This record gives sequence, C-alpha cells and structure tokens, in this order.
Amino acid sequence: MAYETEHHETQYCFPAINSSCIKGKRSCHEYNIMYVFFSLLSGWTVFLNLLVIISISHFKKLHTPTNLLILSLAVADLFVGLIVMPVEAIKLIE
Repeated sequence: MAYETEHHETQYCFPAINSSCIKGKRSCHEYNIMYVFFSLLSGWTVFLNLLVIISISHFKKLHTPTNLLILSLAVADLFVGLIVMPVEAIKLIE
C-alpha cells in the first residue's frame, strides 16, 4: 500500500505498475541546485572546448597532425556538452 501526502498523490517509479517503488520527492531548492550545477557543468564544457577549437584553428603553428586529433576530440566533446549533457541531466533530475 502506498502512502499519500496531503498535497500530492503518490507517484510510482513505473506508473503502469502499482507495485513498483514509490518515487522520491525533492524540494524546490534541490531541483534548483541540481539544475544550476548541471548548467554550469555543461557551460564550462562548451566554453573550454570552444577555446581549444578556436586556438587550434586560429594559430597556424598549431596545425599539426596531433593537434588535429585534439581538435576533432574537442569538436566531439563540444557536441556532448551542447546536446548530451543537458538531456541526460534533465533525465537524471526528473
């Protein structure tokens, strides 16, 4: 049997199965802290990878085969910071 609170009805981990675990509740402050943390983490990842991409692309001295590999890794990591991290953060928080 699931316990119901005064203001919210019980939410299950798997809504289709009534015998699944009860979903935990977080306060508004916890949600805000988690969203700020993951936003800063994603923004920091994007900023630093853009710094690497711009510096390797701009300076001709840095156009070496090794730095081109680093450039491709920075581009891939940039897309992770732009697309994957925000989506996974929302899935983790919610």
